[in-house]
Amino acid sequence: MKTFKEMMEASRASIYDTKPKTTKDAEDPEVYIHGWGRLQFSQMKNQAVRAIEDIHKWAKSGDFDIVQNKMSNINGMVEGIRDIEKEMAKPAWKKKITILKRKG
Repeated sequence: MKTFKEMMEASRASIYDTKPKTTKDAEDPEVYIHGWGRLQFSQMKNQAVRAIEDIHKWAKSGDFDIVQNKMSNINGMVEGIRDIEKEMAKPAWKKKITILKRKG
C-alpha cells in the first residue's frame, strides 16, 4: 500500500476542472498544483519559464546556494507540467475538446 507521501509525489499537478464548458477552457485548463494552488496551464508554463530565467541570473551572479534551492522547486514544476500534458494527451481529454469544438 502506498503512503501519503508516495501518492503526492506520484503527481505534482492535475487538471482541476475536469468538465470544461468551452474549448478555451479545455485547451488551457485550470490546474491544481499540489501543495501550491490553482493556475491556468499557460500561467503555470510561464511561471516555469520566468523561474528558469531567474535561476540563470542567480547563476551568473554566482549565488549558487539560491540556485540549488530553486532548482528543486523548478524540477517539481516541470514534472507538474509534464503530468498535465500527459492528462491532456489522453483520448478522453481529446474527445472533450472535439465535442466542445463541435458545439461551437
